[in-house]
Amino acid sequence: MKPSEPAHGSDTRALYRALLLRGLRPSEAANLTAFLCGIHVGDHRWKLDEVNQLLFLRELQASGRFGLVDGTRHPH
Repeated sequence: MKPSEPAHGSDTRALYRALLLRGLRPSEAANLTAFLCGIHVGDHRWKLDEVNQLLFLRELQASGRFGLVDGTRHPH
């Protein structure tokens, strides 16, 4: 997976598992997976499902299927 390519859930799960097999703790593996997918890590401790959810939303937004006001309440 190249940083410029969108990651898919199966890609991130495979990366996460590979990192676990190499001795990283789950929190370390999830944070490194997030970082490699272009997600800012900082002080946040990512979980793999959170990484996948954010990547999914990013893909929706990039493809034009999720806009800036989607998910907000609109007065009727």
